[in-house]
Amino acid sequence: MSAGTVTAAERRRSRNSVIYGSAGTVVEWFDYGLYLYLVPVVAPLIFPTGDQLTAIIASLGVFAAGSLLRIAGGAFFGSIGDRLGRKKALVLSILMMTVPMGLTAFLPTYAQIGIAATILFTVMRMLQGFSAGGEYSGTVVQLVEQAPAARRGFIASTAVFTSGIGVLLASGLVALLTTVLSEQDMASWGWRICYLVGGALGLFALVMRSRMEETQAFETEEKAGTVPAQPLRYALRHLPGPVLMAAFLAGFGGILYYVVLGFVPTILDTYSEIQSDTALWVTTGMTIVYAFATPFFGLLSDRLGRKPVMIAATIGFVLLSFPLLWLMTYEPLWIVILAGLALLTLLMLYGGPVVAAIGEQFPSRARYSALATGYNLGTAVLGGFAPLVAAWLISVFDSPVAPAGLLVVASLVAMPLLWRLRETRGITLEQMDQIAPQSKPVP
Repeated sequence: MSAGTVTAAERRRSRNSVIYGSAGTVVEWFDYGLYLYLVPVVAPLIFPTGDQLTAIIASLGVFAAGSLLRIAGGAFFGSIGDRLGRKKALVLSILMMTVPMGLTAFLPTYAQIGIAATILFTVMRMLQGFSAGGEYSGTVVQLVEQAPAARRGFIASTAVFTSGIGVLLASGLVALLTTVLSEQDMASWGWRICYLVGGALGLFALVMRSRMEETQAFETEEKAGTVPAQPLRYALRHLPGPVLMAAFLAGFGGILYYVVLGFVPTILDTYSEIQSDTALWVTTGMTIVYAFATPFFGLLSDRLGRKPVMIAATIGFVLLSFPLLWLMTYEPLWIVILAGLALLTLLMLYGGPVVAAIGEQFPSRARYSALATGYNLGTAVLGGFAPLVAAWLISVFDSPVAPAGLLVVASLVAMPLLWRLRETRGITLEQMDQIAPQSKPVP
């Protein structure tokens, strides 16, 4: 059977992988959005300071520390996923994410139990960050392994859609409660409702995960006795190049995402004539378009190839970053919207194919460990520093257009690396496994 032939069984498995497996991705990004949107409300309640700005900075510091734990979590869950199965790892990750989210709703404040509240809150965030390390990467693994080769770009990129749904649910819930509740009620119990909803979503995702099928790729490795005894060691020893490539692909994507979608509100609110509420609607609209349209750019890569589509994105960012960011600082509003959609199109040209491209770098026997390590490393190091660098550039040059320099430099570095990337459109899992180095099986 050719790689382009899609059977009814393959369609069913890929559909179920999106429905059951991706439920946890909604919860992960719901928690991510919820934490950031609630910082102004929760930070003064948890951190021992009379200054709200200091409390917010402390809260964001805890968030960053939890994000760094994603690297350790990726290694932990990746090893479980490669040795015991993708399903077991994903069920455990969503369980470890749901419990602290639900418990956060019942945490006492600093005014009630003092520094113990800060410690408990920090522990909850550390657990969240650790469990998140295996969540998105594990979802990508099972999507890649359950998708037909001819539609892997489209199926894998639905992870972007489900993560966007999580962020939109969080923003919608916080916006609704902020509208209907007073500031006092929001600080007293409204924020707790948000985390209770998150816990309920997590339980729903846990039930969905329990119904998902194990991937055929893992079952094949298990039957053949080629499951590595130490998959992370195998990945780092035999696949250092692909791991580093995955780190770069994910990190570069993080840079593009944070600048295009993360700094648009700052640029519009601070440097343009657009009103704050209008700027918020522009940003929300861009986020909605990104979530719903990105999978179709993954589908485009199934037709044209991963490399051509991603390279086209880098060329676009090199040529258009400065003029498009410049246009976003001017009226009328329709110019801002068109410039934003142009930037968003470039982001989706990269974001659509890259999900599948990362997963296609690795053989089945260590795909979870290698992908989680590379993805979380790149996201933490490259993507994690993007907001800081963008803010520094704006400060130094006193211009909203300055972050375009980061986009241009990153894209110029990306071009030759993407050019050397092996084209993986239509490649079967069996072909990926055949070229992989052998490993010692689990005894």
